[in-house]
Amino acid sequence: MSIEGQIAGIVFGLIFGMIIPRLPLLFFTRFLNLERGLSPHPDPIPVDVPLVQRMLLIRRIHMMGWVLAAFPLLLSIAIMRTSPEPFALGMFAGVIWFILSRLIPVNIQSGVGIMPMKLVRQVNNLRQPDPPCCNRPRPQWEVRKVRCRYCRTVILNKPRPDMGRIRSDGRLLGLFRILLMDGRSLYKSEEEE
Repeated sequence: MSIEGQIAGIVFGLIFGMIIPRLPLLFFTRFLNLERGLSPHPDPIPVDVPLVQRMLLIRRIHMMGWVLAAFPLLLSIAIMRTSPEPFALGMFAGVIWFILSRLIPVNIQSGVGIMPMKLVRQVNNLRQPDPPCCNRPRPQWEVRKVRCRYCRTVILNKPRPDMGRIRSDGRLLGLFRILLMDGRSLYKSEEEE
């Protein structure tokens, strides 16, 4: 096999190993009708029961990726034990990249994973902010932080991760963004900066 064929095998294996564990995130959040109860993208999402339910659903979908990561990992190990196949090496590298991106936290204080339970609890507690920011608090999660709709006070300084809404820029660009960012926000919270 030529060197170009081996490089192409590694690249295709890498792409395959990176996409397979992300299939639940790509499929369930983009192609099923999960838009009930949430405003369309990119509008702010009111901090209410539908948002907390969506966060728990997205967390469960992220956990499904671990189950799907086992298949290409075990398959690539089995293939590499019998023969040095470039596709299997690329697939192994893609799955390891997925595992490392999920295990290594960006900020250890915020918790492990893209949708840590600590964040779900923080957002759930914001449904009734204590102390209230104004006489009629109405928190909503914007792209960069949670603010009150009326007084514009910052209640939680965390960027909003991908909530699985169909993006205003289309499905294909949304799929590409999920593959690149793995559901994380493009923005960092000010605590991380």
